Amino acid sequence: MSVLSTKALTIRFGGLTAVEDLNIEVNKGEIVAIIGPNGAGKTTAFNMITGVYNPTEGTVFFGDERINGKRPDVIAHMGIARTFQNIRLFKELSVLENVLIANHLRVKSNLFSCVLRMPWARKEEKAMLEKSLELLKVVGLYDLKDEKASNLPYGLQRRLEIARALATDPTLLLLDEPAAGMNPKETEELSDFIVEIRKKFDITILLIEHHMQLVMDISDRIYVLEYGKTIAQGVPEEIQADPKVIKAYLGEEDDD
Repeated sequence: MSVLSTKALTIRFGGLTAVEDLNIEVNKGEIVAIIGPNGAGKTTAFNMITGVYNPTEGTVFFGDERINGKRPDVIAHMGIARTFQNIRLFKELSVLENVLIANHLRVKSNLFSCVLRMPWARKEEKAMLEKSLELLKVVGLYDLKDEKASNLPYGLQRRLEIARALATDPTLLLLDEPAAGMNPKETEELSDFIVEIRKKFDITILLIEHHMQLVMDISDRIYVLEYGKTIAQGVPEEIQADPKVIKAYLGEEDDD
């Protein structure tokens, strides 16, 4: 069953076509990767999917519903969460507070009921706290819950950002270069962690990543972009052997 699909997705900035005719499909439970050299249009594609950019042409479907043109907060509420290439935590807040904030996407109590400490508002606050603490246990940050987010090592900040995204109860999780800046040990742990959260939370994952070993280890399928166009798609073994992909990354000439 298709969770996300794009049809002829295209965006232009002035005379520059950043992404052209992008057609991807992500099925329930898959880990799908979008790879490509710097400037290939990968993050731009994420921005169109999540409503940051409105495509010039084409459509984005979340399930059967067209979502391009909707605001990012509406798309998030529908069940699409994301992380960012550059970590965007509330760095002066604690680890726990960062996750609690994300829970507010699903809050039903209004400001009036919260200020007056109405019973249903207190019940909802308690549920948010319990959920946040459980998430921190899952991602291995429970013992650091009171630590300021900025004090965490880089790899743990990445985990916190993913925990914050999971707190919104997504169906689809978009990870934008989650291994960026990580050392080999952190990257290996992240690889296992991504597979673990897919299973534990029964979610579908679409990721952008430059770390090829991670991509090849965990992806069910891969799309390769170059200069905004799709040059290859397939399972990891097919992508590794594709001459167009090798040329895009290594600058090698085609046999013909």
